[in-house]
Amino acid sequence: MRDGRFNLAKEIGQDLLRYKWLLLLVIVTVCSALLVIVTTQGTRQLTSEYNELMAEQDRLDIEWRHLLLEQNTLMEHSRIELLARDKLGMKRPAPAEEKLVMQK
Repeated sequence: MRDGRFNLAKEIGQDLLRYKWLLLLVIVTVCSALLVIVTTQGTRQLTSEYNELMAEQDRLDIEWRHLLLEQNTLMEHSRIELLARDKLGMKRPAPAEEKLVMQK
């Protein structure tokens, strides 16, 4: 030791060798923290995607219900009868004009 000076690089190297378990724990802790960050980000992205898919499912369910209502409306007997009368000129036969056909 000349004039109170130390070789800083040599001292750091000796400390690192002396406390290698501590250095290993620091490295493991930093790696663990980085993995937590990556996992959290991935979870947030998947949650966002899940929420978007659920919103899309809700939108498609609503559209499906509207289509069922439209189909039921178009298939109503009164509407079919009105279209047959107006567009095709059809009318309901009188009871005396009705004929019953039976299959044997």
